[in-house]
Amino acid sequence: MRIWKWACLAILCCFMLAGCTPGTQGGDTAKADKAQQRQVEMAVPKQGIPVLMYHMIGDVPDNDAVLLESHFREQMKFLKDNDFHPITLDQLYDYMVHNKPVPVRPVVLTFDDGYPDTYSIVMPVLKEYGFAGTVFVPTYDTDQATRLNWQQVKEMKAAGLTIASHSYHHERATEMTGHTFADEIKKSQAELKEQLGITNEYFCYPYGGYTKSAGDVLKAAGIKLAFTMDPGWAKYGDNPYAVKRIWIGNAVDIENFKQRVTTPQYEER
Repeated sequence: MRIWKWACLAILCCFMLAGCTPGTQGGDTAKADKAQQRQVEMAVPKQGIPVLMYHMIGDVPDNDAVLLESHFREQMKFLKDNDFHPITLDQLYDYMVHNKPVPVRPVVLTFDDGYPDTYSIVMPVLKEYGFAGTVFVPTYDTDQATRLNWQQVKEMKAAGLTIASHSYHHERATEMTGHTFADEIKKSQAELKEQLGITNEYFCYPYGGYTKSAGDVLKAAGIKLAFTMDPGWAKYGDNPYAVKRIWIGNAVDIENFKQRVTTPQYEER
């Protein structure tokens, strides 16, 4: 009888030891599966990368720059369902300047002007899908009631969004002298440093206009990429101070949106 008890105990110990061996625990298997899912194929895009340009998200009739929330959600769902990878501006810079690989099917999501809906609509949607995005804020207009306030901007930064400069007063670079524009950039950089603790490296030209001298000012201020409203995909070797972007407005239906993120030869609307 005693021999039988010892045999049962030995068999039980074997099962327990087998359950503790590496790779057989349910939690370890789940972790391994997640690690495998996180592995994304990398490549250097030959055609370039689509940088999407959004402004306000809402319902304002007869204003193509104000995209309906339903359209925005449909577009983000398309990107998620079709395995696109929204990348950061750091990744875009490394590709454009150093020809480094990025995740396959890359896209860049940018939002101009710092409207309140960027906080109330855009941030939750991007968080839901795990998407990177960048918000260009005119720093003087922040806390002026019509735009984001600094508390909202700080929450967006904490949520993983990139916050970058849209100048100080949101005035056209093409209508300012070099000294005036340099002062605008200096004030914007200082405010971003004071409010967010960041040394900003990215800029979006208000109204899209730019000059070579404006690019020189930005370079001297430590800016690495500056974004325009010129249409087209961003490519390796392009001028980093005149980055092209793709307009997204209400005239862009989902079929045209698909074109814009899959081919540089998309139909203009």
